[in-house]
Amino acid sequence: MISDNIHLDKLLADIDQQIEVLSAIAGDSAVLIEQLRVLSEARELLLSQELELHRLVELIDPETLADHSTLAESSRVD
Repeated sequence: MISDNIHLDKLLADIDQQIEVLSAIAGDSAVLIEQLRVLSEARELLLSQELELHRLVELIDPETLADHSTLAESSRVD
């Protein structure tokens, strides 16, 4: 998995297992095919959110963040 987050990794593994089972038994069942589609979309959304979160974390430099908060505080009118 791509994450250091064990809970996300477990959730993705559970979704993968459900997708595997549904793929094996879905056949022509519209309900199971729809469930398979929803699970696949949910998995992809979780992965994209995780990647976006990592990207945003990399963009936030703690020193820069401190500088901005200092600027905001100094520009505040009392």
